[in-house]
Amino acid sequence: MIRTVIFDLDGTLLNTIDDLTDAGNYVCRHNGWPEHTVEEFKHMVGHGIPNLVAQFSPEDQRSPLLILSTLSKFSDYYGKHNLDKTQPYAGIADLLQTLKSKGVQLAVYSNKADEFSRSIVEHFFPGVFDIVRGKLPAVPVKPDPTGLNALLKELDACRAKTLFVGDSDVDIETGHNARLRACGVTWGFRSQEELETQNPEHLSDSPEALEQWILENL
Repeated sequence: MIRTVIFDLDGTLLNTIDDLTDAGNYVCRHNGWPEHTVEEFKHMVGHGIPNLVAQFSPEDQRSPLLILSTLSKFSDYYGKHNLDKTQPYAGIADLLQTLKSKGVQLAVYSNKADEFSRSIVEHFFPGVFDIVRGKLPAVPVKPDPTGLNALLKELDACRAKTLFVGDSDVDIETGHNARLRACGVTWGFRSQEELETQNPEHLSDSPEALEQWILENL
């Protein structure tokens, strides 16, 4: 039985990769560094923005002080442009509406900075989610389950009736670390092969297929 579904954000609910790529490459151009392709950025995201910044920075520009400076530039640009190209994946809005109409508790848990996560989700899905939580200071990023465990407590959710949904091996590992069932989605930034390395309880190729599977397990 599923009564609560917690979604990853980037690559699961929203296709954010073009805005993330544009922000990263803006910083690279500003600093005279090599730029990166969208495909390269797809493999950089997923471990939080500081980690993303470190990955697109040249190796000799990754000291803690330099990363802080680059992170500030990235966050400033991304904060102003994170809605330029970002869009929900086709079928996501209908999926969420259906689940909500069935009384399923919905939440978001992301490694994206909390302020960005909350503002972007509220823009595209106003009033849909019970809680939206991004990366908070002093809370380890996924796959550490600390933040997810705190979210479960805040939701008063039963672990046995909660599903975690994401598009990467990190998401599947996070769900399992929190003793939850985890579903991988193949429409996001990572491959099915990568998802399968973490043995998800289910894989879905479309929001429609995910909806059908969840409804069968309510």
